[in-house]
Amino acid sequence: MLRVGRRFVHSSGPKTLCYVSQSTDPYTNLAFEDWLLRNTDPQSYVLYLWRNRPTIVIGRNQNPWKECNLDMMQKRDVLLARRTSGGGAVYHDLGNTNYTVLMPRQAFSRDRCALMVAQALQQADIPAYVNARHDVAVGERKVSGSAFRLTSSRAFHHGTMLIDADLARLNGCLRSRHADAIEARGVDSVRSAVANLRDYSWAIDHDAFCTAVRNQFDASFGPVHDMPFDAAANTDMKDRIRTWDWLFAQTPDFVHRLDGYFPWATVSASISAHRGHISAANLATAPEASAPPPHISAAFADIGRALPGTRYAYADVAECLAPIRNHGSHAAELCDWILAAFQ
Repeated sequence: MLRVGRRFVHSSGPKTLCYVSQSTDPYTNLAFEDWLLRNTDPQSYVLYLWRNRPTIVIGRNQNPWKECNLDMMQKRDVLLARRTSGGGAVYHDLGNTNYTVLMPRQAFSRDRCALMVAQALQQADIPAYVNARHDVAVGERKVSGSAFRLTSSRAFHHGTMLIDADLARLNGCLRSRHADAIEARGVDSVRSAVANLRDYSWAIDHDAFCTAVRNQFDASFGPVHDMPFDAAANTDMKDRIRTWDWLFAQTPDFVHRLDGYFPWATVSASISAHRGHISAANLATAPEASAPPPHISAAFADIGRALPGTRYAYADVAECLAPIRNHGSHAAELCDWILAAFQ
């Protein structure tokens, strides 16, 4: 079936296809995955194998400020990407291989593709199985997490496979300093103990894993036809998913609550955000404290008036608060305290 405009036209082409990405750019690879979903025959079975340079990939409805250590990511040159599917946050690097399986919606079940991957690992003498959360595990540790997306006629399952990933970097980048202070409407990640396949087999690497999964895909769904990867297949999507509007403004509404302890007062703040922009900011002293002096009340009010409408980003907030810092030492301390929440 070929796609013409918005319509699919049946063809007698192969129904079981395999694509292997030649790119390590996360936005190219995610855009190509979306292209496969939209452009392959709804009755076909497609395997797509890919890996990225160091990247944190969050689910469509997740909060990057709650899920990630954005400051550490910037210092370690780790990119941020947001999927079009749900699920939790995952770390990608060249020691991690991603697999996507697309199939007719009526043929889909949450365990079907995970079982195929577990069987591929078993053929490589790794005793993998699928746990109750639909993840692939070995022993008590997860080696592959999954996410899913369904349309009216199509379904896909994509997963990460930790082969020889930098787990120390993974743990640091997936631990936000502000996670407990942010009340979010989005989906929180479920933390699990993880391991690399290299802990169980020195013979496994990216190429060996791809070969094993391709062979099991062939055994499960029929003769596989290898197809060329096209990095330019979905450039509009690639450009869109690397923008601030997609990475941050897609975040569901949330509130960041802060408590600050100063020699002159205990202060609490709540900063609300909508579509990645501050919608409200309220500061107050502790309820049991006496009313703050007029210059501190004025600083609270100035900050509360200035922040709404500002992008929820360090540079934007710093620029917004810069004039208020000149209103005295207490105002400067408050601005520095609030800015620290954006790092």
